[in-house]
Amino acid sequence: MSNNKKHSSHSHHNHGDMDHSKHDHNEMEHHGGHHDHHAGHDHSGHGGHDHHHHGDFKEIFLKSLPMGIIIMILSPMMGISLPFQFTFQYSDILVVLLSTILYIYGGKPFYMGAIDEFKEKAPGMMALVTLGISVSYFYSVYAVIAKYVTGEHVMDFFFEFSSLILIMLLGHWIEMKAVGEAGDAQKALAELVPKDAHVVLEDDSIETRPVADLQVGDLIRVQAGENVPADGTIQRGESRVNEALLTGESKPIEKNPGDEVIGGSTNGDGVLYVEIQQTGDKSFISQVQTLISQAQSQPSRAENLAQKVAGWLFYIAVIVALIALVIWMIIADVPTAVIFTVTTLVIACPHALGLAIPLVTARSTSLGASRGLLVKDREALELTTNADVMVLDKTGTLTTGEFKVLDVELFNDKYTKDEIVALLAGIEGGSSHPIAQSIISYAEQQGIRPVSFDSIDVISGAGVEG
Repeated sequence: MSNNKKHSSHSHHNHGDMDHSKHDHNEMEHHGGHHDHHAGHDHSGHGGHDHHHHGDFKEIFLKSLPMGIIIMILSPMMGISLPFQFTFQYSDILVVLLSTILYIYGGKPFYMGAIDEFKEKAPGMMALVTLGISVSYFYSVYAVIAKYVTGEHVMDFFFEFSSLILIMLLGHWIEMKAVGEAGDAQKALAELVPKDAHVVLEDDSIETRPVADLQVGDLIRVQAGENVPADGTIQRGESRVNEALLTGESKPIEKNPGDEVIGGSTNGDGVLYVEIQQTGDKSFISQVQTLISQAQSQPSRAENLAQKVAGWLFYIAVIVALIALVIWMIIADVPTAVIFTVTTLVIACPHALGLAIPLVTARSTSLGASRGLLVKDREALELTTNADVMVLDKTGTLTTGEFKVLDVELFNDKYTKDEIVALLAGIEGGSSHPIAQSIISYAEQQGIRPVSFDSIDVISGAGVEG
Protein backbone atom coordinates (compact mmCIF):
# COMPACT_ATOMS: atom_id res chain seq x y z
CA MET A 1 0.00 0.00 0.00
CA SER A 2 1.58 3.26 -1.04
CA ASN A 3 2.55 5.91 1.41
CA ASN A 4 0.24 8.34 -0.25
CA LYS A 5 -2.69 6.08 0.45
CA LYS A 6 -1.70 5.77 4.06
CA HIS A 7 -1.72 9.48 4.38
CA SER A 8 -5.01 10.03 2.76
CA SER A 9 -6.64 7.30 4.72
CA HIS A 10 -5.23 8.65 7.90
CA SER A 11 -6.31 12.12 7.34
CA HIS A 12 -9.88 11.29 6.56
CA HIS A 13 -10.96 8.28 8.42
CA ASN A 14 -8.52 6.80 10.71
CA HIS A 15 -10.41 3.83 11.89
CA GLY A 16 -8.55 2.80 14.95
CA ASP A 17 -10.32 -0.38 15.77
CA MET A 18 -8.36 -0.88 18.91
CA ASP A 19 -9.26 0.58 22.22
CA HIS A 20 -6.12 2.53 22.68
CA SER A 21 -6.62 4.12 19.34
CA LYS A 22 -9.98 5.27 20.52
CA HIS A 23 -8.50 6.74 23.58
CA ASP A 24 -5.78 8.51 21.74
CA HIS A 25 -8.12 9.92 19.24
CA ASN A 26 -10.41 11.01 21.91
CA GLU A 27 -7.65 13.14 23.14
CA MET A 28 -6.89 14.47 19.74
CA GLU A 29 -10.15 15.77 18.87
CA HIS A 30 -10.79 17.81 21.79
CA HIS A 31 -7.73 19.66 21.50
CA GLY A 32 -8.91 20.42 18.14
CA GLY A 33 -11.62 22.15 19.84
CA HIS A 34 -9.32 24.08 22.03
CA HIS A 35 -7.25 25.51 19.34
CA ASP A 36 -9.98 26.21 17.09
CA HIS A 37 -11.67 27.97 19.76
CA HIS A 38 -8.84 30.30 19.92
CA ALA A 39 -7.83 30.50 16.42
CA GLY A 40 -11.19 30.19 14.88
CA HIS A 41 -13.02 32.31 17.10
CA ASP A 42 -10.40 34.60 17.66
CA HIS A 43 -12.96 36.43 19.56
CA SER A 44 -9.92 37.99 20.59
CA GLY A 45 -10.89 37.54 24.00
CA HIS A 46 -9.50 34.15 23.65
CA GLY A 47 -7.13 34.76 20.89
CA GLY A 48 -5.77 37.70 22.80
CA HIS A 49 -5.56 36.17 26.19
CA ASP A 50 -4.54 32.80 25.08
CA HIS A 51 -2.45 32.65 28.21
CA HIS A 52 -5.66 32.91 30.20
CA HIS A 53 -6.03 29.20 30.13
CA HIS A 54 -9.00 27.71 31.92
CA GLY A 55 -6.74 27.31 34.94
CA ASP A 56 -6.53 31.08 35.12
CA PHE A 57 -10.27 31.52 34.66
CA LYS A 58 -10.82 29.02 37.43
CA GLU A 59 -8.47 30.93 39.73
CA ILE A 60 -9.93 34.34 38.84
CA PHE A 61 -13.48 33.03 39.31
CA LEU A 62 -12.78 31.40 42.67
CA LYS A 63 -10.99 34.50 44.00
CA SER A 64 -13.72 36.81 42.69
CA LEU A 65 -16.54 34.69 44.12
CA PRO A 66 -16.29 35.81 47.79
CA MET A 67 -16.10 39.50 46.75
CA GLY A 68 -19.03 39.08 44.40
CA ILE A 69 -21.15 37.38 47.05
CA ILE A 70 -20.44 40.11 49.64
CA ILE A 71 -21.37 42.78 47.06
CA MET A 72 -24.63 40.96 46.26
CA ILE A 73 -25.51 40.71 49.95
CA LEU A 74 -24.78 44.39 50.61
CA SER A 75 -26.38 45.95 47.54
CA PRO A 76 -30.08 45.61 46.65
CA MET A 77 -30.92 44.08 43.26
CA MET A 78 -32.61 46.66 41.01
CA GLY A 79 -33.25 48.59 44.17
CA ILE A 80 -35.39 45.70 45.54
CA SER A 81 -34.17 44.31 48.85
CA LEU A 82 -34.06 40.51 48.80
CA PRO A 83 -34.42 38.53 52.08
CA PHE A 84 -30.70 37.65 52.26
CA GLN A 85 -29.59 41.24 51.80
CA PHE A 86 -28.75 43.77 54.48
CA THR A 87 -27.04 47.14 54.65
CA PHE A 88 -25.42 49.18 57.39
CA GLN A 89 -24.01 52.68 57.58
CA TYR A 90 -21.31 53.17 54.96
CA SER A 91 -21.85 49.63 53.63
CA ASP A 92 -22.10 51.25 50.20
CA ILE A 93 -18.51 52.54 50.58
CA LEU A 94 -17.39 48.95 51.25
CA VAL A 95 -19.33 47.84 48.18
CA VAL A 96 -17.58 50.47 46.04
CA LEU A 97 -14.15 49.30 47.28
CA LEU A 98 -14.91 45.62 46.68
CA SER A 99 -16.43 46.37 43.27
CA THR A 100 -13.34 48.33 42.29
CA ILE A 101 -11.11 45.35 43.16
CA LEU A 102 -13.53 43.01 41.36
CA TYR A 103 -13.62 45.27 38.30
CA ILE A 104 -9.83 45.48 38.08
CA TYR A 105 -9.13 41.81 38.91
CA GLY A 106 -12.19 39.90 37.71
CA GLY A 107 -12.79 42.11 34.69
CA LYS A 108 -9.20 42.01 33.47
CA PRO A 109 -9.55 39.09 31.00
CA PHE A 110 -12.53 40.87 29.44
CA TYR A 111 -11.12 44.36 29.00
CA MET A 112 -7.73 42.97 27.90
CA GLY A 113 -9.65 40.89 25.36
CA ALA A 114 -11.65 43.95 24.31
CA ILE A 115 -8.45 45.96 23.77
CA ASP A 116 -7.16 43.21 21.47
CA GLU A 117 -10.48 43.19 19.60
CA PHE A 118 -10.35 46.94 19.06
CA LYS A 119 -6.71 46.73 17.93
CA GLU A 120 -7.86 44.29 15.27
CA LYS A 121 -10.80 46.60 14.51
CA ALA A 122 -13.15 43.70 15.21
CA PRO A 123 -15.07 44.33 18.43
CA GLY A 124 -16.94 41.20 19.45
CA MET A 125 -17.93 39.35 22.55
CA MET A 126 -15.21 40.65 24.84
CA ALA A 127 -16.02 44.22 23.87
CA LEU A 128 -19.69 43.61 24.73
CA VAL A 129 -18.92 42.06 28.12
CA THR A 130 -16.54 44.93 28.89
CA LEU A 131 -19.14 47.47 27.89
CA GLY A 132 -21.76 45.84 30.13
CA ILE A 133 -19.55 45.64 33.21
CA SER A 134 -17.96 49.07 32.69
CA VAL A 135 -21.24 50.95 32.27
CA SER A 136 -22.79 49.27 35.32
CA TYR A 137 -19.65 49.80 37.43
CA PHE A 138 -18.97 53.45 36.62
CA TYR A 139 -22.62 54.42 36.85
CA SER A 140 -22.91 52.71 40.24
CA VAL A 141 -19.83 54.50 41.57
CA TYR A 142 -21.37 57.76 40.38
CA ALA A 143 -24.64 56.82 42.15
CA VAL A 144 -22.86 56.33 45.49
CA ILE A 145 -20.86 59.56 45.15
CA ALA A 146 -24.05 61.47 44.24
CA LYS A 147 -25.73 60.11 47.37
CA TYR A 148 -22.99 61.52 49.64
CA VAL A 149 -22.43 64.77 47.73
CA THR A 150 -25.96 65.89 46.78
CA GLY A 151 -28.00 63.64 49.09
CA GLU A 152 -30.27 62.47 46.25
CA HIS A 153 -30.86 58.71 46.06
CA VAL A 154 -29.67 57.30 42.73
CA MET A 155 -30.10 53.59 42.17
CA ASP A 156 -26.86 51.63 41.76
CA PHE A 157 -26.10 48.49 39.77
CA PHE A 158 -23.54 46.78 41.97
CA PHE A 159 -25.67 43.64 42.30
CA GLU A 160 -25.99 43.35 38.51
CA PHE A 161 -22.34 44.25 37.97
CA SER A 162 -20.97 41.57 40.33
CA SER A 163 -23.37 38.85 39.18
CA LEU A 164 -22.51 39.61 35.53
CA ILE A 165 -18.76 39.33 36.14
CA LEU A 166 -19.16 36.09 38.10
CA ILE A 167 -21.41 34.51 35.46
CA MET A 168 -19.06 35.52 32.62
CA LEU A 169 -16.01 34.20 34.47
CA LEU A 170 -17.81 30.95 35.23
CA GLY A 171 -18.92 30.64 31.60
CA HIS A 172 -15.37 31.10 30.34
CA TRP A 173 -13.95 28.68 32.87
CA ILE A 174 -16.47 26.01 31.79
CA GLU A 175 -15.80 26.79 28.14
CA MET A 176 -12.01 26.57 28.48
CA LYS A 177 -12.36 23.38 30.50
CA ALA A 178 -14.66 21.77 27.96
CA VAL A 179 -12.56 22.79 25.01
CA GLY A 180 -9.11 22.28 26.48
CA GLU A 181 -9.72 19.27 28.65
CA ALA A 182 -8.93 16.35 26.46
CA GLY A 183 -5.34 17.34 26.09
CA ASP A 184 -3.22 17.63 23.09
CA ALA A 185 -3.60 15.59 19.93
CA GLN A 186 0.09 15.63 19.19
CA LYS A 187 0.81 14.46 22.71
CA ALA A 188 -1.65 11.59 22.32
CA LEU A 189 0.13 10.46 19.17
CA ALA A 190 3.54 10.92 20.75
CA GLU A 191 2.50 8.57 23.56
CA LEU A 192 2.24 5.75 21.01
CA VAL A 193 5.99 5.84 20.55
CA PRO A 194 7.72 4.11 23.48
CA LYS A 195 10.21 6.11 25.56
CA ASP A 196 13.04 3.58 25.22
CA ALA A 197 14.28 1.23 22.53
CA HIS A 198 16.35 -1.98 22.82
CA VAL A 199 19.42 -1.44 20.63
CA VAL A 200 21.36 -4.53 19.47
CA LEU A 201 25.12 -3.90 19.75
CA GLU A 202 28.01 -5.42 17.71
CA ASP A 203 28.44 -8.33 20.14
CA ASP A 204 24.68 -9.10 20.07
CA SER A 205 24.17 -7.70 23.57
CA ILE A 206 21.17 -5.45 24.11
CA GLU A 207 21.40 -1.85 25.34
CA THR A 208 18.30 0.13 26.33
CA ARG A 209 18.51 3.65 24.95
CA PRO A 210 16.03 6.61 24.90
CA VAL A 211 14.22 6.81 21.56
CA ALA A 212 15.49 10.38 21.09
CA ASP A 213 19.08 9.04 20.91
CA LEU A 214 18.40 6.53 18.12
CA GLN A 215 20.40 7.00 14.93
CA VAL A 216 19.45 5.98 11.40
CA GLY A 217 21.06 2.56 10.80
CA ASP A 218 20.76 1.34 14.42
CA LEU A 219 19.45 -2.20 14.82
CA ILE A 220 16.72 -2.51 17.44
CA ARG A 221 14.83 -5.45 18.86
CA VAL A 222 11.05 -5.15 19.24
CA GLN A 223 9.58 -7.70 21.65
CA ALA A 224 6.13 -9.29 21.20
CA GLY A 225 3.37 -6.87 22.21
CA GLU A 226 5.60 -3.79 22.26
CA ASN A 227 5.07 -0.66 20.18
CA VAL A 228 7.64 -0.04 17.46
CA PRO A 229 9.89 2.90 18.50
CA ALA A 230 10.74 4.29 15.03
CA ASP A 231 10.19 3.79 11.30
CA GLY A 232 12.45 1.09 9.90
CA THR A 233 12.98 -2.09 7.89
CA ILE A 234 12.84 -5.60 9.35
CA GLN A 235 16.23 -7.35 9.18
CA ARG A 236 15.10 -10.62 10.74
CA GLY A 237 12.08 -12.07 12.49
CA GLU A 238 8.44 -12.49 11.44
CA SER A 239 5.33 -11.17 13.12
CA ARG A 240 1.99 -9.50 12.57
CA VAL A 241 1.93 -5.78 13.22
CA ASN A 242 -1.19 -3.81 14.05
CA GLU A 243 -1.09 -0.47 12.23
CA ALA A 244 -4.75 0.40 12.67
CA LEU A 245 -4.13 3.67 14.43
CA LEU A 246 -1.71 4.84 11.78
CA THR A 247 -3.20 3.57 8.54
CA GLY A 248 -6.77 2.65 9.42
CA GLU A 249 -6.15 -0.93 8.27
CA SER A 250 -7.69 -2.94 11.06
CA LYS A 251 -6.32 -6.39 10.54
CA PRO A 252 -2.76 -7.04 11.78
CA ILE A 253 -0.44 -7.10 8.79
CA GLU A 254 2.04 -9.91 8.26
CA LYS A 255 5.62 -8.63 8.30
CA ASN A 256 8.71 -10.48 7.09
CA PRO A 257 12.39 -9.49 6.67
CA GLY A 258 12.65 -6.58 4.22
CA ASP A 259 9.20 -5.14 5.10
CA GLU A 260 8.84 -1.66 6.56
CA VAL A 261 7.35 -0.98 9.99
CA ILE A 262 6.00 2.34 11.22
CA GLY A 263 6.91 3.85 14.59
CA GLY A 264 3.89 3.71 16.91
CA SER A 265 2.41 0.50 15.45
CA THR A 266 2.02 -2.50 17.77
CA ASN A 267 4.00 -5.69 17.28
CA GLY A 268 2.10 -8.97 17.56
CA ASP A 269 3.51 -12.23 18.92
CA GLY A 270 6.88 -12.47 17.14
CA VAL A 271 10.22 -10.79 17.93
CA LEU A 272 11.45 -8.37 15.25
CA TYR A 273 14.91 -6.98 14.57
CA VAL A 274 14.46 -3.63 12.83
CA GLU A 275 16.99 -1.31 11.19
CA ILE A 276 16.02 2.32 11.75
CA GLN A 277 15.32 4.33 8.58
CA GLN A 278 13.68 7.55 9.87
CA THR A 279 13.78 9.33 13.20
CA GLY A 280 12.35 12.53 14.62
CA ASP A 281 10.53 14.99 12.35
CA LYS A 282 10.76 12.81 9.25
CA SER A 283 8.92 9.90 10.84
CA PHE A 284 5.37 9.03 9.80
CA ILE A 285 3.94 9.92 13.21
CA SER A 286 5.56 13.38 13.18
CA GLN A 287 4.07 14.08 9.78
CA VAL A 288 0.63 13.13 11.04
CA GLN A 289 1.15 15.37 14.09
CA THR A 290 1.98 18.28 11.79
CA LEU A 291 -1.15 17.51 9.78
CA ILE A 292 -3.31 17.61 12.90
CA SER A 293 -1.85 20.85 14.21
CA GLN A 294 -2.51 22.48 10.82
CA ALA A 295 -6.08 21.19 10.91
CA GLN A 296 -6.62 22.59 14.37
CA SER A 297 -5.43 26.04 13.51
CA GLN A 298 -7.97 26.41 10.70
CA PRO A 299 -11.27 27.83 11.93
CA SER A 300 -14.42 26.40 10.47
CA ARG A 301 -16.89 28.49 8.46
CA ALA A 302 -19.48 28.40 11.22
CA GLU A 303 -16.96 29.89 13.61
CA ASN A 304 -15.99 32.61 11.19
CA LEU A 305 -19.66 33.41 10.82
CA ALA A 306 -20.15 33.45 14.60
CA GLN A 307 -17.25 35.86 14.87
CA LYS A 308 -18.78 38.17 12.26
CA VAL A 309 -22.17 38.06 13.94
CA ALA A 310 -20.58 38.88 17.31
CA GLY A 311 -19.00 41.89 15.62
CA TRP A 312 -22.29 43.09 14.14
CA LEU A 313 -23.95 42.44 17.47
CA PHE A 314 -21.52 44.79 19.17
CA TYR A 315 -22.48 47.70 16.90
CA ILE A 316 -26.19 46.84 16.99
CA ALA A 317 -26.13 46.60 20.80
CA VAL A 318 -24.37 49.94 21.16
CA ILE A 319 -26.77 51.67 18.76
CA VAL A 320 -29.88 50.13 20.37
CA ALA A 321 -28.55 50.99 23.85
CA LEU A 322 -28.01 54.63 22.80
CA ILE A 323 -31.52 54.80 21.30
CA ALA A 324 -32.91 53.38 24.56
CA LEU A 325 -30.92 55.97 26.52
CA VAL A 326 -32.26 58.89 24.51
CA ILE A 327 -35.90 57.68 24.45
CA TRP A 328 -36.05 56.92 28.18
CA MET A 329 -34.37 60.25 29.01
CA ILE A 330 -37.22 61.94 27.16
CA ILE A 331 -39.98 59.69 28.60
CA ALA A 332 -38.64 59.39 32.15
CA ASP A 333 -35.38 60.46 33.79
CA VAL A 334 -31.64 59.77 33.56
CA PRO A 335 -31.50 56.90 36.14
CA THR A 336 -34.32 55.01 34.35
CA ALA A 337 -32.66 55.62 30.99
CA VAL A 338 -29.35 54.26 32.30
CA ILE A 339 -31.09 51.16 33.71
CA PHE A 340 -32.44 50.35 30.25
CA THR A 341 -29.13 51.15 28.57
CA VAL A 342 -27.15 48.87 30.89
CA THR A 343 -29.79 46.14 30.61
CA THR A 344 -29.57 46.26 26.81
CA LEU A 345 -25.79 45.96 26.85
CA VAL A 346 -25.79 43.17 29.44
CA ILE A 347 -28.40 41.10 27.61
CA ALA A 348 -26.60 41.57 24.28
CA CYS A 349 -23.52 39.59 25.40
CA PRO A 350 -23.44 36.88 22.77
CA HIS A 351 -22.31 34.14 25.06
CA ALA A 352 -24.51 31.54 23.49
CA LEU A 353 -23.01 32.34 20.12
CA GLY A 354 -19.46 32.46 21.39
CA LEU A 355 -19.76 29.24 23.34
CA ALA A 356 -22.08 27.06 21.32
CA ILE A 357 -20.37 26.79 17.96
CA PRO A 358 -16.84 25.99 19.15
CA LEU A 359 -18.26 23.61 21.76
CA VAL A 360 -20.38 21.80 19.20
CA THR A 361 -17.43 21.57 16.83
CA ALA A 362 -15.16 20.32 19.60
CA ARG A 363 -17.76 17.84 20.78
CA SER A 364 -18.50 16.47 17.31
CA THR A 365 -14.82 16.07 16.43
CA SER A 366 -14.44 14.43 19.83
CA LEU A 367 -17.25 11.94 19.28
CA GLY A 368 -15.92 11.18 15.82
CA ALA A 369 -12.38 10.71 17.06
CA SER A 370 -13.42 8.35 19.85
CA ARG A 371 -14.86 6.20 17.07
CA GLY A 372 -11.67 6.38 15.03
CA LEU A 373 -12.56 9.30 12.77
CA LEU A 374 -9.89 11.97 12.48
CA VAL A 375 -11.03 15.24 10.92
CA LYS A 376 -8.27 16.91 8.96
CA ASP A 377 -10.20 19.93 7.73
CA ARG A 378 -13.07 21.19 9.84
CA GLU A 379 -14.75 22.86 6.88
CA ALA A 380 -15.14 19.40 5.39
CA LEU A 381 -17.13 18.43 8.46
CA GLU A 382 -19.61 21.24 7.79
CA LEU A 383 -19.88 20.35 4.11
CA THR A 384 -20.82 16.73 4.89
CA THR A 385 -24.35 17.92 5.76
CA ASN A 386 -24.92 18.40 2.01
CA ALA A 387 -23.45 15.04 0.95
CA ASP A 388 -25.77 12.47 -0.63
CA VAL A 389 -23.20 9.89 -1.72
CA MET A 390 -20.48 8.42 0.48
CA VAL A 391 -17.57 6.43 -0.96
CA LEU A 392 -15.46 4.30 1.39
CA ASP A 393 -12.31 2.34 0.76
CA LYS A 394 -10.32 -0.18 2.82
CA THR A 395 -11.38 -3.06 4.97
CA GLY A 396 -12.26 -2.17 8.50
CA THR A 397 -13.83 1.14 7.50
CA LEU A 398 -17.35 0.06 8.33
CA THR A 399 -16.47 -3.14 10.18
CA THR A 400 -14.62 -3.83 13.39
CA GLY A 401 -11.94 -5.70 11.50
CA GLU A 402 -12.36 -8.79 13.71
CA PHE A 403 -13.09 -12.01 11.82
CA LYS A 404 -15.89 -14.26 13.05
CA VAL A 405 -17.44 -17.45 11.66
CA LEU A 406 -21.07 -16.58 10.93
CA ASP A 407 -22.30 -19.79 9.29
CA VAL A 408 -21.13 -23.28 8.27
CA GLU A 409 -22.76 -24.75 5.18
CA LEU A 410 -22.26 -28.42 4.15
CA PHE A 411 -22.12 -29.45 0.46
CA ASN A 412 -22.29 -33.23 1.03
CA ASP A 413 -23.47 -35.55 3.77
CA LYS A 414 -20.24 -37.50 4.37
CA TYR A 415 -19.43 -35.36 7.43
CA THR A 416 -21.59 -33.70 10.07
CA LYS A 417 -21.24 -29.98 10.74
CA ASP A 418 -19.35 -30.66 14.00
CA GLU A 419 -16.87 -32.98 12.28
CA ILE A 420 -16.12 -30.38 9.62
CA VAL A 421 -15.52 -27.70 12.25
CA ALA A 422 -13.28 -30.10 14.23
CA LEU A 423 -11.21 -30.84 11.10
CA LEU A 424 -10.93 -27.17 10.13
CA ALA A 425 -10.01 -26.06 13.64
CA GLY A 426 -7.36 -28.81 13.79
CA ILE A 427 -5.71 -27.95 10.50
CA GLU A 428 -5.75 -24.20 11.27
CA GLY A 429 -4.22 -24.86 14.69
CA GLY A 430 -0.69 -24.12 13.56
CA SER A 431 -1.52 -20.85 11.83
CA SER A 432 -1.46 -17.37 13.36
CA HIS A 433 -3.52 -15.92 10.50
CA PRO A 434 -6.53 -13.86 11.79
CA ILE A 435 -8.99 -16.00 9.77
CA ALA A 436 -7.43 -19.22 11.13
CA GLN A 437 -7.72 -17.83 14.65
CA SER A 438 -11.41 -17.01 14.09
CA ILE A 439 -12.11 -20.63 13.06
CA ILE A 440 -10.30 -21.95 16.15
CA SER A 441 -12.21 -19.64 18.49
CA TYR A 442 -15.50 -20.62 16.79
CA ALA A 443 -14.75 -24.30 17.56
CA GLU A 444 -14.01 -23.36 21.19
CA GLN A 445 -17.31 -21.48 21.52
CA GLN A 446 -19.21 -24.47 20.07
CA GLY A 447 -17.37 -26.78 22.47
CA ILE A 448 -15.87 -28.82 19.58
CA ARG A 449 -12.44 -30.39 20.09
CA PRO A 450 -10.09 -29.85 17.13
CA VAL A 451 -8.84 -33.00 15.37
CA SER A 452 -5.08 -33.38 15.80
CA PHE A 453 -3.09 -33.69 12.54
CA ASP A 454 0.23 -35.47 12.12
CA SER A 455 1.73 -32.95 9.73
CA ILE A 456 0.46 -29.62 8.47
CA ASP A 457 1.93 -27.79 5.49
CA VAL A 458 1.23 -24.17 4.73
CA ILE A 459 1.02 -23.70 0.96
CA SER A 460 2.07 -20.10 0.34
CA GLY A 461 -0.72 -18.04 -1.23
CA ALA A 462 -3.09 -21.01 -1.41
CA GLY A 463 -3.91 -22.36 2.05
CA VAL A 464 -3.02 -25.32 4.27
CA GLU A 465 -3.06 -29.08 3.93
CA GLY A 466 -2.56 -31.79 6.53
